[in-house]
Amino acid sequence: MKLSRPLAERIANEMMNVIPYNINVMDENGTIIGSGDPKRIGTFHNGALKAIHSGRVNEVYEVGGGMMPGVNEPIMMDGVIIGVVGITGHPDEVRPFSKLLKVTVVLLIEQEVQNKRKQDERQRREKFYHELSYRKTAYDQDFLERAKDYGLDLTRKSQAILVHGALSGREFRHLVQEYSHYWNLENDKTVFFMTDHFRSKELLERLLDINGIVRIGVGQVEELAAHSLEQASLAMETSAKINPSRSINRYDDLKFIIQLSHEDRKELGAVYNVLHQNGDKLGLIETLQVYIAENGDHNQTVKRLNIHRNTLNYRLNRIRQLTGKDPRSLIELFELLCGLMWRP
Repeated sequence: MKLSRPLAERIANEMMNVIPYNINVMDENGTIIGSGDPKRIGTFHNGALKAIHSGRVNEVYEVGGGMMPGVNEPIMMDGVIIGVVGITGHPDEVRPFSKLLKVTVVLLIEQEVQNKRKQDERQRREKFYHELSYRKTAYDQDFLERAKDYGLDLTRKSQAILVHGALSGREFRHLVQEYSHYWNLENDKTVFFMTDHFRSKELLERLLDINGIVRIGVGQVEELAAHSLEQASLAMETSAKINPSRSINRYDDLKFIIQLSHEDRKELGAVYNVLHQNGDKLGLIETLQVYIAENGDHNQTVKRLNIHRNTLNYRLNRIRQLTGKDPRSLIELFELLCGLMWRP
């Protein structure tokens, strides 16, 4: 443990709020690194050096040798003197404050050490889960051991569950305490890494009960977690375009659509532009999305859209007029779906 200047300055400032004397904090070499008197910062303190060498309290009664009257207490952590805290004033006056000052300073330092450990652990955790999220090469033994430190057995296959929405609520915070293998990709996106099928199913059920969650993407069970996360992200993005009201979006269900390859993607994507520019006020895009989600069932589509059957027929005809693709035709409906999926 080494006393830093920011910590020393904080100690001096906080203690002077409760003790009516100047406080100096010196490092392990006797240099003042924190003081209520800014002019003394960076100067050498002979009394502190004596306290360091002797390991005992050093009291100064007269001005001289770069010292002011006061009491200097060595600060010891884990059996090592890491600095000195001094209180300026006649020793007989300030001595009663000296012991209290030392105890308080030690407590502040211990708190700082704990905070630093927590910060270091938080950074190590973030580094591990970041690597887990993007690593596309086989896990070596060192990485497997790091995973084990977090209770994650990567000798088993992993499944990524990607969650998008308002994730700062109390319900979600409680959830991540129970399912600890998670990483916050962004403010509104969190991924859970699961190696237990039952727990995955349980997590999905719990997520559906949490307010604020917009969409969930589920990857396949893979050797590498990064592959599953990539799939979960693709499932989420694809479903947002063709079935935005769907909560859980599995890569397994969308794999064919996602993996489709077409040379004229820009041309198919232009279908969306036509609908967006000419039919947005009529709700044609939403109508097409719901029509696809309901597998072309007219009754369910009008029910979900809360419109008359004649209105649905008009919109479907309008889509055909604008795009040249008839939604009632399975093949052409598929082309319209691709237009939604490959829109710019």
